[in-house]
Amino acid sequence: MREAIPLRRQRTNIRQLLTSTLEILRRQAVNLDIEFRIDASNDIPIDAPIDPEKIAWAVATLVGNALRYVRPGTRLMPGGSIHLKLGYTRETKELTVVVQDDGPGIPQSKVPWLFQRSPGEMHAAGLGLMLVNDVVVAHGGRVEVESRTTGFDHGTAITLRLPIGTDTEETG
Repeated sequence: MREAIPLRRQRTNIRQLLTSTLEILRRQAVNLDIEFRIDASNDIPIDAPIDPEKIAWAVATLVGNALRYVRPGTRLMPGGSIHLKLGYTRETKELTVVVQDDGPGIPQSKVPWLFQRSPGEMHAAGLGLMLVNDVVVAHGGRVEVESRTTGFDHGTAITLRLPIGTDTEETG
């Protein structure tokens, strides 16, 4: 599947890319009284070799999905929260982007089918999530999903793991 999505890798400051890309969604969260935070570790490489348009789209899709499922605030109760975390692991030269929310969560029976069609179904759980996965896989990475649906312990965290600093760094 890696060949299915052509990449235009450029050395990109991912912190700046995501901050500017997500500004519209941040304002939407504020209007809904939803807490939206972006935290980035200090050791994130300034110039990650990624396709900035595709990564920006993938992360914006995840944040947009979270906005749809997180509880909006009311006069009597504050809204939910979305937390975007950027990290880097030196040992594996891997950039991580985590979109975590405190929405209702995804039932465990549906998690394995988020990025593909389940048996007997005509469509995947979400075309957007399938495409997010395709973009990450095209970068040589992977997507991980953790979700909880019980009582007060609910929410979803989707992690994009993007290898950078490998022999796939060439641009073009």
